[in-house]
Amino acid sequence: MDRSSAMVLVARLFIYAALGAGAFQMLVMAGSGGDIRWLVRDDGPLELAELVAIVLTAALLFALARERERTGNILRLMAAFACIAAARELDNLTLELGWRHAYKLLALPAAAYAAWLVFSRRRELPGELVTFARSPGFTLMATGFFIVVIYSQILGQKVLWQGVLGPETYRPVKDLVEEASELLGYLLIAFGAAESCLSAEAD
Repeated sequence: MDRSSAMVLVARLFIYAALGAGAFQMLVMAGSGGDIRWLVRDDGPLELAELVAIVLTAALLFALARERERTGNILRLMAAFACIAAARELDNLTLELGWRHAYKLLALPAAAYAAWLVFSRRRELPGELVTFARSPGFTLMATGFFIVVIYSQILGQKVLWQGVLGPETYRPVKDLVEEASELLGYLLIAFGAAESCLSAEAD
């Protein structure tokens, strides 16, 4: 990577950082009235921001898959996983509509598509993953995935917060920390997808 390309990459990373900081600051301002439960409630501002980040990720990955044939299958597979995650974020909405598990039906087409890709492209996927892992956006996406799947789940264990804050007061803080860390992870995944789309390096 030459110096000009490195400078452009650094500039984009600063933009991603500014966008992430702006998103969190807006949420802080939204919750500055003192009612933290409003901010972290199901289908509240934090979960809505997560849903936007997931849908943006899926759209970017599907668009990128059309342009990069050498990694198209792995990109479509990751986009399908993003669609499944988006459906999962709608679980409370489907509950309020009267059917608790309806979000699973929403995720079914994406899950079936992902299963078809894994089965029909099983020989190509490992090599495509290795190729995509060399792309500029992969590190951001992998970091975000780690935060969502592992880090936020560890922080979201109620027994941890009950031990720190007590059984009567732990819930709002636990929800805030868990949802905020998930949002950070989803934003990093979205920024990684955007970086892959913006990168001048071809597969």
